[in-house]
Amino acid sequence: MRVDFGWSLDGAPWMSEPSGGTTVVTGPLGFLGILQTRLGATRPTVNVATRIAQYRALMATADHEWYRESFTVDPWNTAGNLLRLRDDAIEAGWRPGDESVSYENQPRLVALASIESHNRLGQRGDQRANFNPGPADDLREVLTLLRELPDAWPLGVSQLRLRDDRSHLPRVWQEVINAIEARGVSVTQAERSTRVPAALSVVRGPDEWSTAEAAARWLANCPDARKVCIIAGDATDVLDQQLVRRGAATLGVPRSSAMSPAGQVLPLFLSSIIPPVDVRRVGELLNFRFQAATEDEPAQPFSILPRAVAKKLLDALVEEPGITDDPDSAWMTALNTLHDEAAQSRAAEKNWEAAQTIDGFLRSSQSRAQTQPLADSINKEDPNAEADNTPGTVALATILPALDWLARRMQSIARQTDTRTTAATSANGDSSFASQAATHISAFRESLEHLGEERVRVRELFDIVDTSAPAPFGTTQATAAAWTVVTDPAHVPLGTETIVWWSSHRSDFAVTDIWDHDEAVAMAETGATVTPASLKERLNQAAALDGVRSATTLICFCPENLRGDQPSLHPALMQLAEVLVESHPERFSDAGIDAVLDDSSVARPFASHRDGDTWQLRGASTALTEVEPEDFSPPASVTRTHPGDFSHLLPERLSYSQIELLLNDPFAWTLRHGLGLKRGFSAEVPTGNQMIGSLVHSVVEHLILDGAATDGSVPSDETISATFDRLVPRFAAELLLPGQQARLGMIKSISLSSLTALFSTLARREISITGAEVDFASSVTLSISSEPTTFTLVGTRDLDGSFADGRPAVIDLKWTNWHKGYRAKIDTGEAVQLSVYAHAVGTPSSSNPLTAYYLLKQGRFVSTDLGLDPDFSGGARDNNTVDSLGVGDPFGLWPRIQKSVEYALTSIVEGRFEAVIADDIIAETNRSEQRRSADGTEELGPKKSVAAEGRLLIDRPQEFSDYNLIYGLAGDYS
Repeated sequence: MRVDFGWSLDGAPWMSEPSGGTTVVTGPLGFLGILQTRLGATRPTVNVATRIAQYRALMATADHEWYRESFTVDPWNTAGNLLRLRDDAIEAGWRPGDESVSYENQPRLVALASIESHNRLGQRGDQRANFNPGPADDLREVLTLLRELPDAWPLGVSQLRLRDDRSHLPRVWQEVINAIEARGVSVTQAERSTRVPAALSVVRGPDEWSTAEAAARWLANCPDARKVCIIAGDATDVLDQQLVRRGAATLGVPRSSAMSPAGQVLPLFLSSIIPPVDVRRVGELLNFRFQAATEDEPAQPFSILPRAVAKKLLDALVEEPGITDDPDSAWMTALNTLHDEAAQSRAAEKNWEAAQTIDGFLRSSQSRAQTQPLADSINKEDPNAEADNTPGTVALATILPALDWLARRMQSIARQTDTRTTAATSANGDSSFASQAATHISAFRESLEHLGEERVRVRELFDIVDTSAPAPFGTTQATAAAWTVVTDPAHVPLGTETIVWWSSHRSDFAVTDIWDHDEAVAMAETGATVTPASLKERLNQAAALDGVRSATTLICFCPENLRGDQPSLHPALMQLAEVLVESHPERFSDAGIDAVLDDSSVARPFASHRDGDTWQLRGASTALTEVEPEDFSPPASVTRTHPGDFSHLLPERLSYSQIELLLNDPFAWTLRHGLGLKRGFSAEVPTGNQMIGSLVHSVVEHLILDGAATDGSVPSDETISATFDRLVPRFAAELLLPGQQARLGMIKSISLSSLTALFSTLARREISITGAEVDFASSVTLSISSEPTTFTLVGTRDLDGSFADGRPAVIDLKWTNWHKGYRAKIDTGEAVQLSVYAHAVGTPSSSNPLTAYYLLKQGRFVSTDLGLDPDFSGGARDNNTVDSLGVGDPFGLWPRIQKSVEYALTSIVEGRFEAVIADDIIAETNRSEQRRSADGTEELGPKKSVAAEGRLLIDRPQEFSDYNLIYGLAGDYS
């Protein structure tokens, strides 16, 4: 075996020799693996997170005062930092057990020596061991074996060629090379390249996308791909997209600092089940999906839970954002539905098992958050055990069963998706999404087993999750091609003719010193030699320069703006500029580095690579086709007319929300209810005012159902408070999370005073509550295209009441910051909701129904009834009159609503799909109630124009429409 060894060559491609055979090109890690194999010293790989967990346990045992305070606050990251120190010291040759050396003035070394005194090094399976060796221990073991094994031991290496100066390598590697040489291996020094590229081009586009387009043009049209080496200095996702457009092979290099998408599964799952349960995170868990290929489908969606289970439970959280064992809750209703379906098929039975399992994890976590018993349904080994309720910690015994279930679920999906190449499988052997997620869970669980703790901080758990996360893979996969792809300029194969360097900017990674001078001197007394960071950096830069100067042609593509930064060029290009000046001083009028790299022979303006209808750069050219620019102008009108019969779009049922949309934007009604076109992401767990409103609505409903607020009675503060507390976990579990106590107290205080005022005012007005959350369905006949058509009017009224004489009352509850808006609805005659609900009640007495909004947050009524709302001052009061603009009692608004709905549905049936407000915005008209032209005459806006025809236009802010992109109001007119 012939080996080329260099400090920066780990990951470099091997070389085929002209005379036959292959030369292994490798760096320290690769060569260490070769030597371990030949010496019989290989051992199973241990992930970094497991070693940190083991070292954390050793640190807890040693409990040295130097790191004690940091360890108490952040044990995981403290252990990771000290493990890095320990491994670097061991690699340098430090012997912590040497009692002849004193580290009295070096507290870090004293602390490390204290930890090492408890270290029993050994590989997995060794019952006496408590710490797995790492690469530093392997290197020291290999060096010892090379010195102690018989001379006849075959190493299998015939020649070792050094790409770096032997004297510049770290001391331990000099010793390893010396030991190899002493065993008869021929060690030679490779000659430094003195070659200078004949052609250098630096192409800097304004951004990553335009730069990728230029690079893809060259690669798709290069003269001979076999002679090309591509250096991927950054992720190639953007470049690969351009290569695919041109039918060229993709590179598939991921971002080095990124985490695999599969690494999202475990933290999302943990954040959902660790108490206190955050229902929004549970909603994200239920909504999480990924695509993978199976035997039957090229791209099938998968979710952490079976999709049928996830959908039902997610719908339950959207309806009621809380997880409780209340049998009337939406969550329990969804579970009961899944239970009832279980007998229908084996798939339904599995769905129920999954639902039962996740419900057990979530509700037991919810219970622990409220009562904090360690002995619960998950951990029943010792029911009498008392919990250590340290805030911010979690008992590992309570999450391990959940982790085991998640691992089995991911393994099950992996067995379905690993049967063929998936979107997450690369040519380099990367496993599927589910397989990577399962591996992540396994590594995380193994780390937990070595912590030696029963309870762990939640923050530390997520640190462990991050450390054990799987490596990233690219969004595109590498495809076979004649060219060679490397990720470091030092890896360029010898003999390469052309180098294409994608994203040739400076790396964010920097080598830093971790030992000060006195510590290095102290370690030297035990025979250790600390390698300065500057020496390692010189080795890296020298190797990079050797790589880029070995080719005849070097073409660099580097964007001027990358992810919000302006990256500088790689140091190897700076050094190459100096070499060019030394070799060809006549080419450059200025010897400065910047002047060389900006010279017209090196860097040309981005657009200058085009010559007429041809794009060309360093031997590659392609024809360009001029495309006529498309002029996307704003639409003249959103309203569309398509003559025909569209009666099939008519609904069978009408609700208040449909009626309001018809009065606001009939075109939007057509898209949503006629065609079923809705927002893509509609499963959002409620929060804010929507959540609080649902909670207080429910409190009112239960007070009435329990008889505490009927027959004119006013419930006590104690009754309201108890009902509120009982319903918070079901309707507003978010308020039980840490940091929400003050907010919860404020909302409860407002609710107590507001509901007391609600029932007290109704009692004074002599209104008896007859129902809460009352569902209704009544027939309404409308004239559609001059034909009477009957619809079912459906909905739910918040509160129904009645006077002693039988006159009905309809009250709608609102929790809102927009109190002026509801006042305006009453004052201007736009209380459509109250009118629709009152019409559904009818007129069982001689008087029309009383209607009112009750603003829960403000604790006041908004109504035309002075007994409820003494501040009412607009239009006609509580009677059946409506003025010419529709201002007056909401019940009297119904004829205008009816006429408006008839007009809207007739227009739709006849093929006129109107969007009056959107049209008004496009026409840039003034939408105020009154506006004056230059001559002083009044012009009618769309609202008054519609009112003049006896109809009603609901003027809602257009920016809240779901269809602005379709309408062309979002700036994209394509």
